[in-house]
Amino acid sequence: MPIDFSWFYFIGHKKLGLNNKEIGRLTITTFNKLYKHYKDDFDYELLLKTTNTTYEKAHQDYIAGELW
Repeated sequence: MPIDFSWFYFIGHKKLGLNNKEIGRLTITTFNKLYKHYKDDFDYELLLKTTNTTYEKAHQDYIAGELW
């Protein structure tokens, strides 16, 4: 199955905010790591939005969980 590089350029532009030169210099491993961080951040922000939670409240909950 051939690799569709247009997907890498689309995600690089629209989701990661990179230009063609920056995308072209990325290795597949680096691209995948950046994209994973993007997805994790998107999921976290969507969770905060759907639960109507602020960053401060999420941080306080995290600290409270660490104390146990």
